[in-house]
Amino acid sequence: MQRNKRFYSTAFLLVIFALSTWLDVNGVWVELPLIVNEAPEGWALPSYLTLAIALSNIGPLIIVLLKLCFKQRLNERIFIYIEIIVGIISCALIAQYWNKRSYIAGREHSVFFLILVFLLGTLDTTSSVTYADYMKRYHASLLNALYLGESLTSLIPSVLASIQGVGGEATCPANSTYAEYSSPRFSVQVYFWIFVAIILLSLFAFLILEFSSIAKSNRTIIVYDSSPIASSNELSLQTEPTSAILATSLSMTKKYYYGLLIIGSLSSLIIYGILPAIGTYAVLPYSQRAYYISSLILPISNPFSVLIGVFIRSILNFITISIIFIIATCISIYVIVVAFLSPCPPLHDSTGGAILVISCYFLAYLLFYYIRLVIGNRIRQEYPHESGLFWYGAATQMGTLIGAIPMYLLVNVYNVFQSRNACQAYC
Repeated sequence: MQRNKRFYSTAFLLVIFALSTWLDVNGVWVELPLIVNEAPEGWALPSYLTLAIALSNIGPLIIVLLKLCFKQRLNERIFIYIEIIVGIISCALIAQYWNKRSYIAGREHSVFFLILVFLLGTLDTTSSVTYADYMKRYHASLLNALYLGESLTSLIPSVLASIQGVGGEATCPANSTYAEYSSPRFSVQVYFWIFVAIILLSLFAFLILEFSSIAKSNRTIIVYDSSPIASSNELSLQTEPTSAILATSLSMTKKYYYGLLIIGSLSSLIIYGILPAIGTYAVLPYSQRAYYISSLILPISNPFSVLIGVFIRSILNFITISIIFIIATCISIYVIVVAFLSPCPPLHDSTGGAILVISCYFLAYLLFYYIRLVIGNRIRQEYPHESGLFWYGAATQMGTLIGAIPMYLLVNVYNVFQSRNACQAYC
């Protein structure tokens, strides 16, 4: 019974710890309807943010290079401390100076805000590598706790924004093409200070995991075998309370592992690089209210996928994973086509069309998140090398970068997608 209590306590701490991964960047995206009203870039601001966050993948690249240079001597916990502390400071600065303007080449820009978002993006993309690598120190069954916490980083900003009241059906005054929206219940400043408090809580959870005895019975020690029989990359896992070697099934071949990395990278390319960039073009043609509802519903797909992984067998074979990936990709293609046909896609301005595109968006997100969870679990339990999760996290971030940069060019340079604003007639 004591062991069960410690296991669930450790899982709870890992959930809170994982809140510091993508909470701040997801919060910026959710808060955009209020921020753009005072930003000199106006509705062009999201394109700047997309580029800034895409470029922030330099963080994982640096970690990967350090990993190649220092191998097992690289301690991921040092980077986790830096990520959390700098994240707290950056969120606090955004809370105070999110609407600060600077002149560049005679024009006003949100330079300070964009720099801070780039910094947050660098920290968050790096966390996808370091946090996954950190989980090698815990029993494999606790990996779902990390994914649950990370999934909540998209749900919490959505819930907070719905309480704040940042969106909804636009009001169109008579003889006007400009929409009016109600004032929020609390300001952007308060919104980001709440995030500062949540990330502080995440830091406390990490300190408890590191320095208390709560997680000790669920922690593993990585012991490298230096005998001539074993290669330098082989390892055994020991629990801290005893010196017995865990009997784990390490049966995954490198070919199988690389196949999973490719699927994980392509999944991230779509779910993080493509679909977020075209959300307005895919949903706004069906009404402003549809877009608002989608912003509240879509974040639920991430924690829901984790719950499915907890209650349903999440160790699937490669063929099943591939089939799920193909289904999710086909659904995503429909969303991409709808966005490409904006502002007049099929069933535009209809409730049925809105339900269809939002359902496809939600299902694509759900399946891709589930694939990510399943692959992470398989690598953690079956791949016989300590750096398996590290390279998985690096592959997913590279997929995000590869998807985000072309989408930025298609949206902002080549104008492939056409926007649709409230209170204006189309079609």
